[in-house]
Amino acid sequence: MIKKPKVMILIILFSASLVFNLYLGINSYMKSTYAPNLDDQQILGEMTKMVLENEQYQEIASKETVYAIKQGVSRFNVADPASIFHYEIHVQTEKESYIFTCVDENCTNVSNEGWTYSRYSEHKPILPIDKES
Repeated sequence: MIKKPKVMILIILFSASLVFNLYLGINSYMKSTYAPNLDDQQILGEMTKMVLENEQYQEIASKETVYAIKQGVSRFNVADPASIFHYEIHVQTEKESYIFTCVDENCTNVSNEGWTYSRYSEHKPILPIDKES
């Protein structure tokens, strides 16, 4: 009769361990779909340089105050997760956030392919940014 409570405790511990490991595995997979790894960061760094040299960016920067440039990976937005098109550079101004992506599979250039809401349209910058410099 003493073995039955021990078996129940083992079953409960095994079940809890299984659920916890499933949670960690799914959480890790979900993070990998939008968090850049080391290779992604290198590609995004080069894309950011291309954005800063881009004519469309220069036009945006001359008309609006650029508060932040945010790099991102969005593997859910394309049919092929290995594609170069899941990399995005967001240029955030006081009006909008402009989304730059590669124009072709070799990423020979970047282009403003969309825009979205910018947090700076309703909130002040987090850091004390000097507008005169």
